[in-house]
Amino acid sequence: TLGVVDGFKVEYIEVNSPGGTIESSEDLVRGGAEVDNIDPQDALLLNQYCRKVDMRILSYAIVLSILSQSDRGSIGVAKVVGLEEDLGMIKNDFNIATTLFTVGYLSLEMFSNFILKRVGASRLLPTLGVLWGVVCALQGVIRTKTQLFVMRVLLGMAECGFATGILLILSFFYPKHKLTTRTGLLYLSAPLANVISGPLASALSHIHHPYIKRWQWIFILEGAITVLVALLGYYVLQDHPEKCKFLSDKEKQFIV
Repeated sequence: TLGVVDGFKVEYIEVNSPGGTIESSEDLVRGGAEVDNIDPQDALLLNQYCRKVDMRILSYAIVLSILSQSDRGSIGVAKVVGLEEDLGMIKNDFNIATTLFTVGYLSLEMFSNFILKRVGASRLLPTLGVLWGVVCALQGVIRTKTQLFVMRVLLGMAECGFATGILLILSFFYPKHKLTTRTGLLYLSAPLANVISGPLASALSHIHHPYIKRWQWIFILEGAITVLVALLGYYVLQDHPEKCKFLSDKEKQFIV
């Protein structure tokens, strides 16, 4: 049954306790949570709120996620345009370089969650973006395969808390029944990055310079793009709807 308590919709659910008696539990529905018979005005306000968050928070998260996937995968295009020959890589050296990214990623994955809790996702994620963008760009100035190995480990370490942080932020902004769709859109960034990063890296590799190799341009420019986009995160991302200036007071009160 539905009722109203202190101005909020409340659903009372009768359940059987282990002792056979009937108890009632309350499911307090606030901020547009799922209700079968949601008020039309509340539904309109929820859709308006979600559109604003989609345009600011979700779209930025998708762009940064695409850059994350692109930066870790740019080594594949760099290989095609002369990376292995210039660094003297033989046999399984390239496979080792790609695998070391995962080693770096896993080494700090658990530790990054503690930092995420202390610092907050809205500050940690742009910082991580700047760090992995810098590391990606530094791959363009290396001279030996050993330096490449080190950079791949550092790149994995810089990206390790990103996925967790993005999901945490989205969970603070969307009700459960709206979150699943947004999470799906976020995960689409991985295949989308594969579609975009190849042609982008290929275009960058056609830049000719007397001292900078074509594969170096790929790392340098992709890293620079990531740093610029990541810096915007300090302005765009927030840890909670109450702190968002682009939301009206009515929308904040509704969703909190």
